[in-house]
Order: sequence, then C-alpha cells, then structure tokens
Amino acid sequence: MTQKMDWNGTAGRYITAWETQLLNQWVADAFGFYAAQLGHTTRINALLENRCAERWAIEVGEAHFQEGDSEEIKSVEVGDFTVLPFASDSMDLLVLPHTLDDHPEPHAVLREAYRVLRPEGRMIILGFNPFSLWGAKAMFRRWRGQPWWAYRHQAIHIRRLKDWLQLLNCDVAQGKFGCYAPCTASEKRLSRSAWLEDAGDRWWGMAGAVYAMMAVKRVYSPTLVGLINDKKTNSRWAAQPALNKATQTATEKLTQNTHP
Repeated sequence: MTQKMDWNGTAGRYITAWETQLLNQWVADAFGFYAAQLGHTTRINALLENRCAERWAIEVGEAHFQEGDSEEIKSVEVGDFTVLPFASDSMDLLVLPHTLDDHPEPHAVLREAYRVLRPEGRMIILGFNPFSLWGAKAMFRRWRGQPWWAYRHQAIHIRRLKDWLQLLNCDVAQGKFGCYAPCTASEKRLSRSAWLEDAGDRWWGMAGAVYAMMAVKRVYSPTLVGLINDKKTNSRWAAQPALNKATQTATEKLTQNTHP
C-alpha cells in the first residue's frame, strides 16, 4: 500500500528547505504577467518571490498555502493537471514541484504545461533523482514490496526528462542537484551529514536526492530573405527563399536545355 507523503518529517523538511531556497532565487528573475504553481501548494510557496501581476496556485482538490502572501496568489482547483484552465501560449512562468513525480502520466502533464506556456516562457521542474542514495533506498523498498512516500511512482531520470523537453522544443536554461545527505528520520544524524552537501556538489554532483531544471519554450518559424531589387528596371520583387549555389547552377542548365 502506498504511504502518505510525509513532508512534515525530518527528511521532508530537509527537501522542502532546499527547494524553497532555490525557488526563491529562480522565480525572482522570471518576469511577465502570469505565473502558476502546479501541485504541492500546502507545503511550499514557489511563487513567493515572483513579481508577476497574476499568480495562481493550481491543485487537484483544495489549494492553499501554509504561510506567505497567499492572499495575493489565487487558488484554483482542477480535476487533473493534464487539463489546465488557461489559454494556449498565455503563461509566463510555470513551477512543477514534484508534480511529474506524483502523476501516473507525467508526459501528459508536461505536454499540457507546454501548451499553456507562452513562447520564451519558463518552466521550472523539480523531481526526485533515481540515481542517488534516496533512489537506492526507494529501489530496495520497491523490491521488497514496500512503496515509499518519496517515490510513489517511478522517478524520472533527468536524461529522460531532457529528451521529453527536447521533443517539445524546450531548451534547458539551467539545472541543479541538491540534498546529498542520506534519508533519515533523526535530526541529529541529518546534522552530522551536513558536510555531504558541499562534498557532494563538488565530487558527485549528479547524485543529489532531488534536481531542479529550468526550461524555456522555443517556437521556431521560417524567415524569408529580404526584398530583391532589380537594378535594370528599378522594380522590387517579392521576398523569395535563398537558393544555394548548386541549386542555382542546376536551374540555369535546365533553362538553357529547355530554351535553346
């Protein structure tokens, strides 16, 4: 039986503290009019330091914050994260704190987030890293038939997530791993492992328990070469795609053979 998400325990507060500090830095540099957080609104206020004019807390069920300026952030309830109440290409910032980890169809959630994100908009994704001490514990518990609160579904490897983002024409702007200490319910043991934060970031940077990634939505459109001027007649032709030298040569030979 799947355990309840124990974010109020020692390990949960450890993860939340690291994520809160990182999000406060990243969202402060994201500008625009509309921003939204998808999930985990009861434990973390990801948009606290963001300055977008309109901010929403999206949750399946009741959405609210435990602290912070929750009155300035509107709560919205949805039936599922795969159907968001926003127009296409409208959001400037989306924050998904373990939203993909908790959903049985993470790729569908990611596609919906891409739909509502405007071109050049930012999407911040946080997730558990399967190749870490926490991931090893989750694998062992799964092998014994004991699901763990931190890995309710299959954790998404960062390479797989990058492939999904690439298929959606999103570029990864920055990323970071964190929380290198082993999962423990003891505050004393956790404090003794504090040295692993600096050591892990330096020596085994990709082994953090969680990762954060910022992606930017790109929309590429074909561009035409500027207007061509005819020096003899001083007339202006409509813009035409540029032809490479080999294509021009082949076209000239074909014209000569057709009209001797």
